[in-house]
Amino acid sequence: MSNVDFWYKFIRSIVRGYITVFIDSVHVEGLQWIPAGPKIIIANHANVTDGFMLPFILQEQLHYFIQEETFTVPILGKLFALADQIPVVIGQGREAIDAARERLAQGNSVVIFPEGKLNHARSFHRAGAGAALLALESAVPVVPVGFYVPDEHTRKIVTSKIHHRETSGQWQFGGTCFINIGEPWLPQLSPQAEVNYRAVRKITEDLMERVMELVENAKSYALLEAGNE
Repeated sequence: MSNVDFWYKFIRSIVRGYITVFIDSVHVEGLQWIPAGPKIIIANHANVTDGFMLPFILQEQLHYFIQEETFTVPILGKLFALADQIPVVIGQGREAIDAARERLAQGNSVVIFPEGKLNHARSFHRAGAGAALLALESAVPVVPVGFYVPDEHTRKIVTSKIHHRETSGQWQFGGTCFINIGEPWLPQLSPQAEVNYRAVRKITEDLMERVMELVENAKSYALLEAGNE
């Protein structure tokens, strides 16, 4: 076992403890859509804890895009670095994309929250184009994922203090995390088309529309479950 494998599994064990203690259940739809091999997983970003679920749905090692300032948080940042997660520095998105492309070439999978920051279960933020550009350059499929947790099972707490300012996020406590996985998609341009801003934005918008639809479907599962109680 490599050092990266060890630290990834170490973080995974910590996350498993949180899920076991604080989350009642996880409802997953669409497992049949997860392809073998390297893939780019994109998802909405409502709650801090949503991303905790993915390492238990996909048994392979995952490399998350994580805001660079999170790597400055004592202990946590060091663990992320040891587990080979990918820092995203504002204004240096190309470096993160190149790092992700290397992980994909090695047969690993990458997780990107295109919104770039938590939306606290409100309106989606404008998505960055990194996932679309990475998909075009690496020619691996994108797997869209929609997360939904009913508001009554989330709580906003201060997660850390970075650069003298507090950061907060919604965490799930109790209830069910509803996860809806969509059909993988390999974005492609026609041979005559150029990889330009407009083309990449169009793919990004298409990807996020798929995620939004998955979130709405996940909400439907939640309402159905509530109605059956």
